[in-house]
Amino acid sequence: MFINTIINKIIHGSWLIVASLILVTPIHSQELNRQQLDSLYTKFLQIRAPELLSQSSQLIPLTPEDRKCGFGVVNEAKSNFNNFSLKQQNILKPFLQRPQLPNNIVSPNQHFRIHYTTTGADAIGYDINLLAQAVDSAYSFEINYLGYPPPPPDGSEGGDEKYDIYVINLGNLYGQTTSETNIGTSSWISYIEMDNDFPWYSNATPPKQPIDAARVTVAHEFHHAIQFGNYAPTDGSSYRASDTYFYELTSTSMEEFVYNTINDYYTYMSSYFNSTYKTFPNHIGYDMAIWNIFLVKNYGFEVIKSQWEAMPTQRALYAINSSLYPIGTSFQKEYNKFGIWTYFTSYRAVPGLYFDEAMHYPLVTPLVTISYPQFNYAQVDAYATSNNFIRFSNITNGDTLISITTNGDINSALNQPTNTFNFIYTLFSDTISGSRKLADKYSADFSLSGSGYWSLSEILNDVVVLADSIEKQIPNDLSYAYPNPFNYKSNFLSAPLVFFPFESRLGETVDFGIYSVGMKLIYGSVLQIQNLPGDQKGVSWNGLDQNKNKLASGVYIYVIKRGDDILKGKIVIFNE
Repeated sequence: MFINTIINKIIHGSWLIVASLILVTPIHSQELNRQQLDSLYTKFLQIRAPELLSQSSQLIPLTPEDRKCGFGVVNEAKSNFNNFSLKQQNILKPFLQRPQLPNNIVSPNQHFRIHYTTTGADAIGYDINLLAQAVDSAYSFEINYLGYPPPPPDGSEGGDEKYDIYVINLGNLYGQTTSETNIGTSSWISYIEMDNDFPWYSNATPPKQPIDAARVTVAHEFHHAIQFGNYAPTDGSSYRASDTYFYELTSTSMEEFVYNTINDYYTYMSSYFNSTYKTFPNHIGYDMAIWNIFLVKNYGFEVIKSQWEAMPTQRALYAINSSLYPIGTSFQKEYNKFGIWTYFTSYRAVPGLYFDEAMHYPLVTPLVTISYPQFNYAQVDAYATSNNFIRFSNITNGDTLISITTNGDINSALNQPTNTFNFIYTLFSDTISGSRKLADKYSADFSLSGSGYWSLSEILNDVVVLADSIEKQIPNDLSYAYPNPFNYKSNFLSAPLVFFPFESRLGETVDFGIYSVGMKLIYGSVLQIQNLPGDQKGVSWNGLDQNKNKLASGVYIYVIKRGDDILKGKIVIFNE
């Protein structure tokens, strides 16, 4: 009881910090109150024009993340422009318009028009021709090689239909991509602004070349242009503010994919490695570029592209999860595997395994360290979609056990992000006391206060002894469907699937039908067995009838026929 109280205090202290971070997540313009608008205004000027702030505001230190990209701040300010005070509008307005510069060149492959000047505060501090080559390289990789559609032409803006890039003094920013005009469903015209000299690069120790900062900036910002141009939400907004982390995650990973020797993304990684316990969407995005690097190394670039193709109608976490089902896996399983990869970094890097540049990555910080055998268990309140590292240090023989416990509950992460899920992990100094045998020395038990989506892995003395083991999952009930009830308002646009788990094998097919209570067929199809959340097998349905229309609210019966076996159950539909 005593150790349980101590551990809870330690862990709950961490959670209080995370809960406070959730409050600063960007939200849509109509939700911002006066205090939030003032904070947004201050943040905007901190990164673009700190000289316009009071002296006390100028002294607020900026993190490396603050200066990376203005995507979230500038577009949130633009979408909220009419809600700022008149004085604030007058100050912000010049920063939210296309710059006017005297000189311009067209990139060698004719895709971009780059605007610049050689005099004054905006004078370019690196070779304009090398920049032109860099933007064509980004285009070649992201459009021609990866297959993303290019951003739409902008008519005569900037002089012609070529995509415009403006090189100006951006203050404390590398760059920013600004949405400008909605030209159709999921498509916005945009333009890029990037810093003219990157002084923090040339002043680094050892000094770095500003052109390298420019190279990763165009790789990063050009994908934002692709995002605006092709994958905007279908509600008419230019981006989904609640998924800003995903926009930044993808753009930061593009830096590494296009220019893999510059490695500017190293700068932001410690934020993730020091706080793996945070819910996935509560990371800043820059720190999570390695998640895309992990996915690409395991499954190729197409899995990332499929996520963006789902983004107009789905939240990012659902888009990630739905991209993994067709290849026989899920977010829960992959995030636990990702936990193993993030453990083997720095001096623990294994040549030929895991991340290619792992030796340059920081070490992961455990959530809690237990002195064993004095204390033999940890009780943790874990956030949804989190990786929880528990370290047991055996003070009698020097053994170290790392338990990686992954919660994969996407619905909770998006709809109740401050909720936590309690689990207890207990270690034993034999192989029979616990249900999980760990090599020839230990065993462990994992217990929950309820069911959920969990994956576990263990590493003993830097050797993986048990990987991606599902310890607790949804009930395996033949009449169980989830989510049940299914609500179009809360589930359809984000997670348009109802899951029906049952004992089966991948590759099997079943006859699947949805009926009214009067047994009128609403939807019927032959479905193939797939992997479902919780490492189960079964089928899924998108909630639509045979004509692809939503159903009326009510109770429906589902029937699954496999050979001579017939499985039946009920599901409640809410169409508000």
